[in-house]
Amino acid sequence: MLTLPDSPAFLNASAVLLAAEGSHKEAIACFFQGLRLDPQNPVLWFNLAMSYRAVGELEGAKTALGHAVAADATDSDTLDTLGVVFHESGQDAPAETCFRMALELDPCNGQAWNNFGVLAFSQKKYREAARAFETAVSFLPAGDSTDALINLRDTYGEIGETEKEARCAAMLKTMGVDQT
Repeated sequence: MLTLPDSPAFLNASAVLLAAEGSHKEAIACFFQGLRLDPQNPVLWFNLAMSYRAVGELEGAKTALGHAVAADATDSDTLDTLGVVFHESGQDAPAETCFRMALELDPCNGQAWNNFGVLAFSQKKYREAARAFETAVSFLPAGDSTDALINLRDTYGEIGETEKEARCAAMLKTMGVDQT
């Protein structure tokens, strides 16, 4: 498919390249150009949110992710990301709602399970966090499970599950993860 210079796809690709270079302000302008042409494009809204988040504009990120969800309410990754941004903003109730919605859409979304566990851990709900991290580790590919495994190890430490904590530490060591 030929992509024209003023098409939403071209503008999205250009903005993604700008963002990858760290030129987020320029990327944001480019995403807005694309959205003027296709205001219901969930990919443009999602990518706009990522640039807003990268420059610390969490309100802009939440708004853009809200538009992305409105354009495609079936994307569990967008809901998961919205949950992360809510949590980063200190808004745990809507974060939990987003994580639960993401997991309802895709119960095998390991990243959403990990993020839900982070939320539960931050609220000192360690048993719930452990279950979430265990689930995350079971769904994430080995190469992508490092964060969830570290989180699980730390959670086991909080609840006094020293054998399980040691098993996680051993797994991380075999993966070459520095645990200092």
